[in-house]
Amino acid sequence: MKYRFMLLCLLGHAAYSQQVNSFFDAYIGTNAQGYLQPLADMTITGLNTGIQPSIRIGDKFNVRLSLHTAHIFPDKSQKTFMADTPDSFDPKTTVEVPTIVGNASNVKVAGVNGTSYAFSGGYNITRLSWATPQLSIGGFYGTDISLRFMTLGKTDTDFGKFNQIGVGLRHSVSQYFLKKDSPYVINIGYQFNKADIGRYIQLQSNYAYLQAGVTNKNIGFFAFGGYQMGTFDVSYTYKEDNTDKAQTVNLKNQFPVLLGIGTHIQLGFFSLTLGASGMKPLIAFGNIGFRFQSKTKQTKP
Repeated sequence: MKYRFMLLCLLGHAAYSQQVNSFFDAYIGTNAQGYLQPLADMTITGLNTGIQPSIRIGDKFNVRLSLHTAHIFPDKSQKTFMADTPDSFDPKTTVEVPTIVGNASNVKVAGVNGTSYAFSGGYNITRLSWATPQLSIGGFYGTDISLRFMTLGKTDTDFGKFNQIGVGLRHSVSQYFLKKDSPYVINIGYQFNKADIGRYIQLQSNYAYLQAGVTNKNIGFFAFGGYQMGTFDVSYTYKEDNTDKAQTVNLKNQFPVLLGIGTHIQLGFFSLTLGASGMKPLIAFGNIGFRFQSKTKQTKP
């Protein structure tokens, strides 16, 4: 029997359930990969989105403290996958069934001699949302460094403890061939993320990207695109013949190309970034925070 499992701000966040294993153990073996794959794609892509704290990095020392938020919406194609009945079931059948983010209804397959096999439904997850603090320090020869860190929960609970760290680096390449007062900006960047989500999930990702934008003193628009690689390892137990057995599912993100657009507003100390990325999954993101810089001529956002 499944128990209701709630992700509260997944990946930066906490989780509550009667039995966390039951969130994952609807499928075992090769079917488990297809069932859990959307969760891997949504979390890895979500962590790599909205990492740019501004458009122009600037050449004056500055510190920016912001709160990053992300809302990840699964694509329709991520709601189902093709699953196989077990070898013991006759006839061997391949059928379209819900993923972990898909419809909650079970799918039954008829077998010989009045037998049947039921594939468990998903959890009707229409959106994953979270918020993560981010600290950015810039002004070093057109370079800034960003850090995300969070730890939540208790090790003695069923879910365990959540730990996340993210490190980002951006560098302005447009400073080498554009005038200092040019409204156009081109940056290259890299983001590393690592998270242990309780006792059950370990993920790690790398994202290299190009960011280009146009900006004035207070407002600007930008686009970014890059290549991401990530691993998403899920470990849990399930019961077979009244015996607890261990299951480990090793996943990688299926959508390596990550593209997005956004706008950035800088009004004095106040800083706001809004944008979207995708295409699978579709993500809306925002950063709200404050920038403090040295008492010199103000740089553009």
